[in-house]
Amino acid sequence: MKNLRKLNKGELKMINGGRPPLGCNSWDPITMCCRSWAPDYCGEATCKNSPAPLC
Repeated sequence: MKNLRKLNKGELKMINGGRPPLGCNSWDPITMCCRSWAPDYCGEATCKNSPAPLC
């Protein structure tokens, strides 16, 4: 019971894997990157192991 300190929001987001950005259809919480984007957000950066975007 000695590890009971209050965490701030920045630490919580880091622990939970981050928050996916707008337009991300498939978020990978382990690598914290987007695998595929919505058509309106096409051209954004994707994960290294994701397929090429269809723009």
